[in-house]
Amino acid sequence: MEIYKASGSTTTGTILLTKGISAFVIGSSVPFEDLSTETIRVEIERANGSNFEITKGTMSLADFILACTYGEDAITADESRSLKTIAVCEISAHGAVHLFEKDVIKVTLAGLKSAQTYVLNGIEEPETGTEIYSFERKSMAPDDTNKDFNVAGFDILILDKSADIEEVNYTFENGRTVKYTMFELEAMSASIDPVAYVNESGNVASRFAKKIQLPLLAVNNVNIRKIAGRDVVALILRNQL
Repeated sequence: MEIYKASGSTTTGTILLTKGISAFVIGSSVPFEDLSTETIRVEIERANGSNFEITKGTMSLADFILACTYGEDAITADESRSLKTIAVCEISAHGAVHLFEKDVIKVTLAGLKSAQTYVLNGIEEPETGTEIYSFERKSMAPDDTNKDFNVAGFDILILDKSADIEEVNYTFENGRTVKYTMFELEAMSASIDPVAYVNESGNVASRFAKKIQLPLLAVNNVNIRKIAGRDVVALILRNQL
């Protein structure tokens, strides 16, 4: 189902969906690596007041796409439609989000480049489910040198590829802690998902210039050690509720 398709605007405004969907199909004439100012906000507004924020406020559209496409899915392109970025971004693990009477899904894209085209579609399903993904941003301040992040229950981690990071330690459910360098993490990420992005020319990339996509299977804690730097180091986590 087509939700939005336009150019010349910097925001879609808040769009209300009264029909449940399992995923968004996001398209743009902007190459993925050039997505910068674009943001997305998705929430489910329940008639009984128990609203659920899928993106926990506004988050980077590029980060949202990365968190949704790691593993089996790839970012693609369609030159015939002049779309240099296409991503299928699931918001529900099994079937479409179940909407009760008067419930709505609210989605907003903002920070759009007015000279570019953006497309937003929703994937309908024959069945509905209640297992919904949520996305959360955590960060380290420039002066932080050692910080723990509780990641129990999360399955995907998107980490800034910062030169300030010296090592990343995973503590698993069995209590064992394993130390990784950024090079090791990037190599592991690419080996799990070697086809991460197929651009409009057909070239395949297994990694990204600014971010690393990582699995968090059976990981309870992530510890990051870095030197004091100038930039914030951000982490995007995906959970299934």
